[in-house]
Amino acid sequence: MFSRLGKFGVAVTVASSALVLVTGTVSHALPDTTGTAVVARPPVTVPSPPPYKQLALKTLHQVVKGNFVAVSARFDDSIRQEGNPAVLANAWKEYQDQLGFGRYQSHGAPRQVVSGDRTVVDIPLRMAKQPGDFRVVFDGKGHIEGLWFLKKGVPVP
Repeated sequence: MFSRLGKFGVAVTVASSALVLVTGTVSHALPDTTGTAVVARPPVTVPSPPPYKQLALKTLHQVVKGNFVAVSARFDDSIRQEGNPAVLANAWKEYQDQLGFGRYQSHGAPRQVVSGDRTVVDIPLRMAKQPGDFRVVFDGKGHIEGLWFLKKGVPVP
């Protein structure tokens, strides 16, 4: 089933996916096999998540808290009319209640894909009845040009 309001709405299809995010610093030392000094390699640092992931997490947090005005204020011009706060609130309610996902419980680590001049971020959702995904599409300026509540694993077009 796929229900979409332009670049904004609720979509449901069947798929699955998983992601493991590793962050932190790793430092290795070479073993001392000669009885002399040990040479240490410089630490390897995994970079912080890109800003789009942070923006997507902030957007999800605002949706969950019911702050639909703040979310819709970041919409680009192409979806501002069809993606007003009332439409967003109704889509979130429909996703949880009528489509059978149940209430939001928590979320996993965001996944980011660059597609042309757009950045797509998916966040896995743990819902009361079945898992889902929250997808937000950003333009090059960080404005939201698409937002969907999806069944888990819907591929990025």
